[in-house]
Amino acid sequence: MRRVIIVFLFLLGLVNANNLEVNILYLEQKIEKPPVLSNVIEDPEDLGLKGAQIAVKDSNKSARFLKQHFNLIEKISYDKAELKKNFEEFINNGNSYIVLNVEDDLLKELLENPLSKKALMINASSPTTSLRQNYCLPNFFHTAPSNAMLYDGLVQFLVKRDFKDIFLISGENQKDKEIVKDIKRSVKKFNAKIVKEKVWDNNSDIRRKANSEFPVFTQANDYDLIVLADHYGDFGEFMYFNTWLPRPIAGTQGLTPTAWHKVIEAWGAAQMQSRFEKFSNRWMQSKDYTNWTAIRSIIGAITKTNTADLKTNLDYIHSDKFDLAAYMGRKISFRNYNGQLRMPISLVQPRALITTSPQEGFLHPTTDLDTLGIAPFEMECKK
Repeated sequence: MRRVIIVFLFLLGLVNANNLEVNILYLEQKIEKPPVLSNVIEDPEDLGLKGAQIAVKDSNKSARFLKQHFNLIEKISYDKAELKKNFEEFINNGNSYIVLNVEDDLLKELLENPLSKKALMINASSPTTSLRQNYCLPNFFHTAPSNAMLYDGLVQFLVKRDFKDIFLISGENQKDKEIVKDIKRSVKKFNAKIVKEKVWDNNSDIRRKANSEFPVFTQANDYDLIVLADHYGDFGEFMYFNTWLPRPIAGTQGLTPTAWHKVIEAWGAAQMQSRFEKFSNRWMQSKDYTNWTAIRSIIGAITKTNTADLKTNLDYIHSDKFDLAAYMGRKISFRNYNGQLRMPISLVQPRALITTSPQEGFLHPTTDLDTLGIAPFEMECKK
Protein backbone atom coordinates (compact mmCIF):
# COMPACT_ATOMS: atom_id res chain seq x y z
CA MET A 1 0.00 0.00 0.00
CA ARG A 2 2.84 2.32 0.91
CA ARG A 3 4.48 1.63 -2.45
CA VAL A 4 1.24 2.57 -4.27
CA ILE A 5 1.00 5.87 -2.38
CA ILE A 6 4.61 6.73 -3.21
CA VAL A 7 4.05 6.01 -6.91
CA PHE A 8 0.84 8.10 -6.89
CA LEU A 9 2.58 11.07 -5.26
CA PHE A 10 5.45 10.78 -7.75
CA LEU A 11 3.05 10.80 -10.71
CA LEU A 12 1.10 13.71 -9.18
CA GLY A 13 4.35 15.63 -8.90
CA LEU A 14 5.08 15.02 -12.57
CA VAL A 15 1.62 16.27 -13.55
CA ASN A 16 1.98 19.41 -11.43
CA ALA A 17 5.45 19.99 -12.83
CA ASN A 18 3.95 20.18 -16.30
CA ASN A 19 1.22 22.64 -15.27
CA LEU A 20 1.53 26.30 -16.19
CA GLU A 21 0.58 28.36 -13.13
CA VAL A 22 0.29 32.14 -13.50
CA ASN A 23 -0.31 34.79 -10.85
CA ILE A 24 -2.28 37.94 -11.74
CA LEU A 25 -2.16 40.92 -9.37
CA TYR A 26 -5.40 42.82 -8.75
CA LEU A 27 -4.28 46.18 -7.29
CA GLU A 28 -7.03 48.48 -6.01
CA GLN A 29 -6.76 51.86 -4.31
CA LYS A 30 -9.66 52.73 -2.03
CA ILE A 31 -10.41 56.44 -1.70
CA GLU A 32 -12.34 58.63 0.70
CA LYS A 33 -15.11 59.99 -1.49
CA PRO A 34 -16.10 63.64 -1.06
CA PRO A 35 -19.53 64.37 0.45
CA VAL A 36 -22.31 65.14 -2.01
CA LEU A 37 -25.54 67.05 -1.60
CA SER A 38 -27.80 64.49 -3.27
CA ASN A 39 -28.86 61.04 -2.07
CA VAL A 40 -26.45 59.21 -4.34
CA ILE A 41 -26.65 55.40 -4.30
CA GLU A 42 -23.25 54.19 -3.11
CA ASP A 43 -21.15 51.89 -5.27
CA PRO A 44 -20.81 48.34 -3.92
CA GLU A 45 -17.70 47.76 -1.83
CA ASP A 46 -16.52 44.99 -4.16
CA LEU A 47 -17.05 46.94 -7.40
CA GLY A 48 -14.47 45.82 -9.95
CA LEU A 49 -13.13 43.01 -7.79
CA LYS A 50 -16.06 40.70 -8.51
CA GLY A 51 -15.51 41.12 -12.24
CA ALA A 52 -11.89 40.04 -11.88
CA GLN A 53 -12.82 37.13 -9.62
CA ILE A 54 -15.46 35.66 -11.93
CA ALA A 55 -13.11 36.00 -14.92
CA VAL A 56 -10.48 33.90 -13.13
CA LYS A 57 -13.09 31.44 -11.85
CA ASP A 58 -14.62 30.88 -15.30
CA SER A 59 -11.23 30.71 -17.02
CA ASN A 60 -9.88 28.06 -14.66
CA LYS A 61 -12.74 25.72 -15.58
CA SER A 62 -11.40 25.35 -19.11
CA ALA A 63 -7.74 26.05 -18.30
CA ARG A 64 -7.38 22.79 -16.39
CA PHE A 65 -7.78 20.87 -19.64
CA LEU A 66 -4.75 22.78 -20.97
CA LYS A 67 -2.80 22.14 -17.74
CA GLN A 68 -2.98 25.81 -16.86
CA HIS A 69 -4.09 27.51 -13.66
CA PHE A 70 -4.50 31.17 -12.79
CA ASN A 71 -4.32 32.74 -9.32
CA LEU A 72 -5.76 36.18 -8.54
CA ILE A 73 -3.60 37.97 -5.96
CA GLU A 74 -5.81 40.66 -4.41
CA LYS A 75 -4.17 43.73 -2.87
CA ILE A 76 -6.60 46.45 -1.78
CA SER A 77 -5.75 49.45 0.39
CA TYR A 78 -6.27 53.15 1.06
CA ASP A 79 -2.50 53.50 1.56
CA LYS A 80 -0.51 54.46 -1.55
CA ALA A 81 2.79 53.37 -0.02
CA GLU A 82 1.39 49.92 0.76
CA LEU A 83 0.11 49.50 -2.80
CA LYS A 84 3.45 50.57 -4.27
CA LYS A 85 5.15 48.00 -2.04
CA ASN A 86 2.67 45.31 -3.20
CA PHE A 87 3.40 46.25 -6.82
CA GLU A 88 7.17 46.00 -6.38
CA GLU A 89 7.07 42.75 -4.38
CA PHE A 90 4.84 41.09 -6.96
CA ILE A 91 7.25 41.89 -9.81
CA ASN A 92 10.37 41.11 -7.77
CA ASN A 93 8.91 37.66 -7.08
CA GLY A 94 9.02 36.93 -10.81
CA ASN A 95 5.42 37.78 -11.75
CA SER A 96 4.40 39.88 -14.75
CA TYR A 97 0.62 40.43 -15.03
CA ILE A 98 -1.14 43.30 -13.23
CA VAL A 99 -4.66 44.77 -13.34
CA LEU A 100 -4.78 48.31 -11.96
CA ASN A 101 -7.71 50.04 -10.25
CA VAL A 102 -5.95 53.07 -8.81
CA GLU A 103 -6.16 56.85 -8.93
CA ASP A 104 -4.29 58.68 -11.68
CA ASP A 105 -1.50 60.03 -9.47
CA LEU A 106 -0.58 56.57 -8.19
CA LEU A 107 -1.00 55.07 -11.66
CA LYS A 108 1.55 57.52 -13.06
CA GLU A 109 3.98 56.72 -10.24
CA LEU A 110 3.69 53.00 -10.98
CA LEU A 111 4.25 53.58 -14.71
CA GLU A 112 7.40 55.57 -13.93
CA ASN A 113 8.74 52.87 -11.60
CA PRO A 114 11.66 51.07 -13.35
CA LEU A 115 10.13 47.72 -12.38
CA SER A 116 7.06 48.46 -14.52
CA LYS A 117 9.04 47.49 -17.62
CA LYS A 118 8.96 43.89 -16.37
CA ALA A 119 5.15 43.73 -16.30
CA LEU A 120 2.07 43.81 -18.50
CA MET A 121 -0.23 46.36 -16.88
CA ILE A 122 -3.90 47.00 -17.64
CA ASN A 123 -5.79 50.07 -16.45
CA ALA A 124 -9.29 48.79 -15.71
CA SER A 125 -10.81 51.86 -14.03
CA SER A 126 -9.51 55.29 -15.00
CA PRO A 127 -11.26 57.00 -17.96
CA THR A 128 -8.79 59.91 -18.05
CA THR A 129 -8.08 60.64 -21.71
CA SER A 130 -4.58 62.05 -21.13
CA LEU A 131 -3.43 58.62 -19.93
CA ARG A 132 -4.07 57.41 -23.50
CA GLN A 133 -2.35 60.42 -25.08
CA ASN A 134 0.77 60.72 -22.90
CA TYR A 135 1.59 57.13 -21.91
CA CYS A 136 1.91 55.06 -25.07
CA LEU A 137 3.98 52.28 -23.51
CA PRO A 138 4.09 48.87 -25.24
CA ASN A 139 3.26 47.07 -21.96
CA PHE A 140 0.42 49.36 -20.79
CA PHE A 141 -3.19 48.79 -21.83
CA HIS A 142 -6.67 50.12 -21.02
CA THR A 143 -9.87 48.11 -20.80
CA ALA A 144 -11.71 51.06 -19.24
CA PRO A 145 -13.06 53.26 -22.05
CA SER A 146 -11.66 56.78 -22.06
CA ASN A 147 -13.88 59.80 -21.56
CA ALA A 148 -13.06 60.61 -25.19
CA MET A 149 -14.60 57.29 -26.27
CA LEU A 150 -17.64 57.67 -24.02
CA TYR A 151 -18.52 61.16 -25.21
CA ASP A 152 -17.71 60.44 -28.85
CA GLY A 153 -20.29 57.67 -28.53
CA LEU A 154 -22.83 60.03 -26.98
CA VAL A 155 -22.30 62.93 -29.38
CA GLN A 156 -22.48 60.65 -32.44
CA PHE A 157 -26.00 59.70 -31.37
CA LEU A 158 -26.98 63.29 -30.56
CA VAL A 159 -25.84 64.46 -34.00
CA LYS A 160 -27.61 61.58 -35.72
CA ARG A 161 -30.85 62.47 -33.93
CA ASP A 162 -30.31 66.19 -34.64
CA PHE A 163 -29.73 67.22 -31.01
CA LYS A 164 -26.93 69.51 -32.15
CA ASP A 165 -27.45 72.61 -29.97
CA ILE A 166 -26.18 71.71 -26.50
CA PHE A 167 -26.46 73.44 -23.12
CA LEU A 168 -23.43 72.18 -21.15
CA ILE A 169 -23.65 72.22 -17.34
CA SER A 170 -20.79 71.02 -15.14
CA GLY A 171 -19.67 70.79 -11.54
CA GLU A 172 -16.60 72.39 -10.02
CA ASN A 173 -14.33 69.43 -9.21
CA GLN A 174 -11.38 68.26 -11.31
CA LYS A 175 -13.09 65.15 -12.68
CA ASP A 176 -15.98 67.31 -13.94
CA LYS A 177 -13.48 69.61 -15.65
CA GLU A 178 -11.84 66.64 -17.39
CA ILE A 179 -15.23 65.45 -18.65
CA VAL A 180 -16.03 68.96 -19.94
CA LYS A 181 -12.80 68.97 -21.93
CA ASP A 182 -13.72 65.67 -23.59
CA ILE A 183 -17.32 66.72 -24.27
CA LYS A 184 -16.05 69.84 -26.04
CA ARG A 185 -13.61 67.73 -28.04
CA SER A 186 -16.43 65.41 -29.16
CA VAL A 187 -18.75 68.31 -29.97
CA LYS A 188 -16.10 69.84 -32.22
CA LYS A 189 -15.21 66.47 -33.78
CA PHE A 190 -18.77 65.71 -34.88
CA ASN A 191 -19.84 69.26 -35.71
CA ALA A 192 -22.35 69.83 -32.92
CA LYS A 193 -22.51 73.15 -31.03
CA ILE A 194 -22.43 74.28 -27.40
CA VAL A 195 -24.85 77.21 -27.35
CA LYS A 196 -24.66 77.80 -23.58
CA GLU A 197 -22.29 76.72 -20.80
CA LYS A 198 -22.64 77.12 -17.03
CA VAL A 199 -21.02 75.77 -13.85
CA TRP A 200 -23.10 74.66 -10.85
CA ASP A 201 -21.49 75.92 -7.62
CA ASN A 202 -22.87 73.32 -5.16
CA ASN A 203 -23.60 75.94 -2.51
CA SER A 204 -27.16 74.90 -1.72
CA ASP A 205 -29.02 71.74 -0.70
CA ILE A 206 -30.49 70.98 -4.09
CA ARG A 207 -32.72 68.23 -2.69
CA ARG A 208 -35.02 70.89 -1.25
CA LYS A 209 -34.63 73.63 -3.84
CA ALA A 210 -34.33 71.88 -7.22
CA ASN A 211 -37.77 72.93 -8.44
CA SER A 212 -37.04 76.58 -7.70
CA GLU A 213 -33.31 76.91 -8.44
CA PHE A 214 -32.87 74.83 -11.59
CA PRO A 215 -35.54 76.59 -13.70
CA VAL A 216 -33.78 79.90 -13.04
CA PHE A 217 -30.32 78.39 -13.52
CA THR A 218 -31.23 76.84 -16.89
CA GLN A 219 -32.81 79.92 -18.45
CA ALA A 220 -31.32 80.40 -21.91
CA ASN A 221 -32.25 80.84 -25.52
CA ASP A 222 -33.47 77.69 -27.21
CA TYR A 223 -31.32 74.54 -27.08
CA ASP A 224 -31.93 70.90 -28.00
CA LEU A 225 -30.84 69.25 -24.77
CA ILE A 226 -28.71 69.59 -21.64
CA VAL A 227 -25.45 67.65 -21.32
CA LEU A 228 -24.17 67.22 -17.75
CA ALA A 229 -20.64 66.77 -16.42
CA ASP A 230 -21.33 65.76 -12.80
CA HIS A 231 -19.02 62.87 -11.95
CA TYR A 232 -19.95 62.52 -8.27
CA GLY A 233 -23.69 63.13 -8.71
CA ASP A 234 -23.75 66.40 -6.77
CA PHE A 235 -26.71 67.85 -8.65
CA GLY A 236 -27.38 66.06 -11.93
CA GLU A 237 -30.00 63.60 -10.68
CA PHE A 238 -32.25 66.53 -9.75
CA MET A 239 -32.04 68.22 -13.14
CA TYR A 240 -34.77 66.05 -14.72
CA PHE A 241 -38.08 67.91 -15.18
CA ASN A 242 -36.69 70.98 -13.39
CA THR A 243 -35.27 72.83 -16.41
CA TRP A 244 -36.63 76.13 -17.76
CA LEU A 245 -37.37 74.56 -21.13
CA PRO A 246 -38.70 70.97 -21.35
CA ARG A 247 -35.57 69.33 -22.72
CA PRO A 248 -33.89 65.89 -22.36
CA ILE A 249 -30.82 65.30 -20.20
CA ALA A 250 -27.67 63.38 -21.20
CA GLY A 251 -24.08 62.94 -20.04
CA THR A 252 -23.16 61.74 -16.57
CA GLN A 253 -26.88 61.54 -15.81
CA GLY A 254 -29.89 60.89 -18.04
CA LEU A 255 -28.83 59.24 -21.28
CA THR A 256 -25.44 57.92 -20.19
CA PRO A 257 -22.54 56.43 -22.19
CA THR A 258 -21.02 53.33 -20.60
CA ALA A 259 -19.05 50.16 -21.30
CA TRP A 260 -21.59 47.90 -19.57
CA HIS A 261 -24.98 47.98 -17.87
CA LYS A 262 -27.56 45.61 -16.47
CA VAL A 263 -29.87 46.31 -19.43
CA ILE A 264 -27.42 44.86 -22.01
CA GLU A 265 -28.75 41.42 -22.94
CA ALA A 266 -27.90 40.69 -26.59
CA TRP A 267 -24.97 38.64 -27.98
CA GLY A 268 -24.91 36.25 -25.02
CA ALA A 269 -24.74 39.06 -22.45
CA ALA A 270 -27.87 37.78 -20.67
CA GLN A 271 -26.00 34.59 -19.73
CA MET A 272 -23.04 36.64 -18.48
CA GLN A 273 -25.37 38.85 -16.44
CA SER A 274 -27.03 35.77 -14.91
CA ARG A 275 -23.71 34.13 -13.97
CA PHE A 276 -22.43 37.33 -12.43
CA GLU A 277 -25.58 37.94 -10.38
CA LYS A 278 -25.45 34.38 -9.05
CA PHE A 279 -21.76 34.81 -8.17
CA SER A 280 -21.97 38.31 -6.66
CA ASN A 281 -25.59 38.77 -5.51
CA ARG A 282 -25.79 42.05 -7.43
CA TRP A 283 -25.80 43.48 -10.95
CA MET A 284 -22.69 43.62 -13.08
CA GLN A 285 -21.56 47.22 -13.49
CA SER A 286 -19.17 48.86 -15.92
CA LYS A 287 -16.12 48.60 -13.64
CA ASP A 288 -16.83 44.90 -13.07
CA TYR A 289 -16.93 44.44 -16.83
CA THR A 290 -13.68 46.31 -17.53
CA ASN A 291 -11.91 44.21 -14.89
CA TRP A 292 -13.42 41.08 -16.42
CA THR A 293 -12.09 42.08 -19.85
CA ALA A 294 -8.67 42.88 -18.37
CA ILE A 295 -8.35 39.42 -16.82
CA ARG A 296 -9.77 37.72 -19.92
CA SER A 297 -7.27 39.58 -22.12
CA ILE A 298 -4.34 38.33 -20.06
CA ILE A 299 -5.62 34.77 -19.78
CA GLY A 300 -6.69 34.69 -23.43
CA ALA A 301 -3.17 35.56 -24.54
CA ILE A 302 -1.53 33.02 -22.23
CA THR A 303 -3.97 30.33 -23.34
CA LYS A 304 -3.10 30.91 -27.00
CA THR A 305 0.67 31.12 -26.52
CA ASN A 306 0.82 28.47 -23.77
CA THR A 307 3.52 30.42 -21.97
CA ALA A 308 3.78 33.02 -19.23
CA ASP A 309 6.67 34.73 -21.02
CA LEU A 310 6.04 38.48 -20.97
CA LYS A 311 7.51 39.38 -24.37
CA THR A 312 5.70 36.52 -26.12
CA ASN A 313 2.34 37.58 -24.74
CA LEU A 314 2.92 41.29 -25.39
CA ASP A 315 3.76 40.47 -29.00
CA TYR A 316 0.63 38.35 -29.28
CA ILE A 317 -1.69 41.02 -27.83
CA HIS A 318 -0.23 43.60 -30.24
CA SER A 319 -0.63 41.26 -33.21
CA ASP A 320 -3.56 40.84 -35.58
CA LYS A 321 -4.11 37.37 -34.10
CA PHE A 322 -5.45 38.74 -30.81
CA ASP A 323 -9.13 39.40 -30.34
CA LEU A 324 -11.50 39.10 -27.41
CA ALA A 325 -15.03 37.74 -27.40
CA ALA A 326 -16.66 40.06 -24.87
CA TYR A 327 -20.45 39.95 -25.35
CA MET A 328 -20.35 42.99 -27.62
CA GLY A 329 -21.60 41.40 -30.83
CA ARG A 330 -18.14 41.66 -32.38
CA LYS A 331 -14.55 40.72 -31.56
CA ILE A 332 -12.59 43.53 -29.93
CA SER A 333 -8.86 44.27 -29.79
CA PHE A 334 -6.31 46.77 -28.50
CA ARG A 335 -5.07 49.81 -30.42
CA ASN A 336 -1.35 49.51 -31.03
CA TYR A 337 -0.67 53.23 -30.71
CA ASN A 338 -2.00 53.68 -27.15
CA GLY A 339 -3.13 50.34 -25.76
CA GLN A 340 -6.82 51.27 -25.61
CA LEU A 341 -9.30 48.42 -26.02
CA ARG A 342 -11.62 49.11 -28.93
CA MET A 343 -15.22 48.58 -27.89
CA PRO A 344 -18.76 49.73 -28.67
CA ILE A 345 -20.24 52.27 -26.25
CA SER A 346 -23.74 51.65 -24.90
CA LEU A 347 -26.07 54.60 -24.35
CA VAL A 348 -28.44 53.73 -21.53
CA GLN A 349 -31.16 54.99 -19.27
CA PRO A 350 -31.49 53.37 -15.83
CA ARG A 351 -33.82 50.67 -17.19
CA ALA A 352 -33.24 50.59 -20.95
CA LEU A 353 -30.55 50.34 -23.60
CA ILE A 354 -31.29 53.14 -26.07
CA THR A 355 -28.60 52.54 -28.69
CA THR A 356 -25.01 51.45 -29.18
CA SER A 357 -22.25 53.55 -30.77
CA PRO A 358 -20.53 53.80 -33.19
CA GLN A 359 -23.64 54.96 -35.00
CA GLU A 360 -24.33 53.91 -38.57
CA GLY A 361 -22.89 56.37 -41.06
CA PHE A 362 -19.79 57.35 -39.06
CA LEU A 363 -17.02 55.84 -41.14
CA HIS A 364 -13.36 54.98 -40.59
CA PRO A 365 -10.83 53.45 -43.03
CA THR A 366 -9.91 50.64 -40.61
CA THR A 367 -12.89 49.97 -38.32
CA ASP A 368 -15.83 52.09 -37.22
CA LEU A 369 -14.81 51.37 -33.61
CA ASP A 370 -11.92 53.76 -34.20
CA THR A 371 -14.38 56.64 -34.67
CA LEU A 372 -14.60 56.49 -30.86
CA GLY A 373 -11.74 57.94 -28.83
CA ILE A 374 -8.26 59.27 -29.45
CA ALA A 375 -6.91 58.99 -33.00
CA PRO A 376 -3.19 58.57 -33.81
CA PHE A 377 -2.81 62.25 -34.80
CA GLU A 378 -4.04 63.28 -31.32
CA MET A 379 -1.25 61.40 -29.55
CA GLU A 380 1.20 63.52 -27.58
CA CYS A 381 3.92 60.90 -27.21
CA LYS A 382 5.68 58.39 -29.39
CA LYS A 383 6.72 54.82 -28.61
